[in-house]
Amino acid sequence: MSDGYVKLARDEATWELLEDYKAFALLTVIALRARRTDGFNRHNLQIGQALIGDYEAYGMSRQEYRSAKVRLRRYGLAEFNPTPRGTIATLLDQTIYDINTATEQHTPNTQPAHSQHTANTRSTTNKNEKNEKNEKKSSCNPGAPGLRLSELLLELIVQRKGDLRRPNLDRWARDMDRLIRLDGRMPERIEAVIRFCQRDPFWQNNILSVATLRRQFDRLELLMQQRRPAESTAEIVARMEREGKL
Repeated sequence: MSDGYVKLARDEATWELLEDYKAFALLTVIALRARRTDGFNRHNLQIGQALIGDYEAYGMSRQEYRSAKVRLRRYGLAEFNPTPRGTIATLLDQTIYDINTATEQHTPNTQPAHSQHTANTRSTTNKNEKNEKNEKKSSCNPGAPGLRLSELLLELIVQRKGDLRRPNLDRWARDMDRLIRLDGRMPERIEAVIRFCQRDPFWQNNILSVATLRRQFDRLELLMQQRRPAESTAEIVARMEREGKL
């Protein structure tokens, strides 16, 4: 654990994760413990990594701890690597928690030697910022699958509620891009699930963001297939095209 602070974003992604408070609690532990610099540490952790595993200390059973790890991995927020010293958690996304890895500024001749950041720290920070910018650029380009599918979901919601408060569409597009890249969901499958859930009387009022769609995607796809057991996802898409619904 290192000094400094973490910032919790007050936005839609945070509220979505709060619905699964065990996963939120685990992410909080990771953010608080994560290394901010690459200075000496006895566990040889990298920036953004934390040693976890004492789940009982933060009020979880073993099963709850395992489930929380699965959810954070599924959401693309963290990755976990078991080692003889314990589980090393790597923070993959700082959308919810910003652990303040940026280089701190000090006046000349007043910075203690032990607090100076190395070139590797700056390089790592710059690399992370570059990756984030590339991700934003690729997912938010006009015609990008993530943006197109996000606009579709928004359009279907607005058809039912014209005065809907407009979301951050760029964030939606990034979440949708993660659903495609990290979760391995084909855009055609995602489109079919979007249209299905927005026709369902129950799910249309519960899937009001891409973050929720991503979290519930497997459940929605299973439900969609159960209601049409003779059709595959590809067949559903083809039928909807024939019916003029795509």
